[in-house]
Amino acid sequence: MFWTRYLQICEEHGVKPHAVLRELGISTGSAANWKKGSLPTGEILNKLAAYFDVSVEYLITDDEISIMPKQKKLKMFFNTLLAIPQRWASLRSGKDVDENIISSITRYTNCSMRFLYNEEIINYTPKGEYDKNVTADTDTLHSIFEILDNCADSDEYKALQIQLSRIVLYNIDKKGFTMDTVLSYTEFEPKKMKFIYTGEKNKDNTLNYGMNFSDLTMMKKKTGLSYQYMFTGIE
Repeated sequence: MFWTRYLQICEEHGVKPHAVLRELGISTGSAANWKKGSLPTGEILNKLAAYFDVSVEYLITDDEISIMPKQKKLKMFFNTLLAIPQRWASLRSGKDVDENIISSITRYTNCSMRFLYNEEIINYTPKGEYDKNVTADTDTLHSIFEILDNCADSDEYKALQIQLSRIVLYNIDKKGFTMDTVLSYTEFEPKKMKFIYTGEKNKDNTLNYGMNFSDLTMMKKKTGLSYQYMFTGIE
């Protein structure tokens, strides 16, 4: 969760969370929403990333592997161990998504609403010519991150996570990262990834889900592709 990450990085720099916001001209009232699990806007994330000299991805990624140059490897290791129960506690139940958010996601990913909510449609096909101006919509990208980071508490939400995962796999395939390549990566559960690719369900139902945000982060690391490209196919 962003708020947990933000508190951590403030502590590492020896600064107070609200003091940083005031210094950057950001309303301290925003913190109340962050504590509930919301993500800052793209503009605020860029300001915070520049202030702490880290990437935006670092601020919004739950994985506790720091990229801060002054942090000791031993401290990184213990942060990872300490973060495990916090990671589980930060997971939220995902059941319904606002229609406006879904509409923005269909525009951002260039797909139909029918595709997003029907996991029986295995193969993603772009809806039409992509409007490159839409890639600037970082708020929608952050909404996608939140969807993948939640626990699916309905069939519709589960289908949404699966179909977003299939869009990612379609776009990385265009860069040469085929199904065989992805299934060879030991960082991913092969049975779950094969289910996403083929729709063939596993006996273990816990493997019949889409990628979570940690999977997405690892996919970015393995392919070197941006989050934007993985969901839009646009550099």
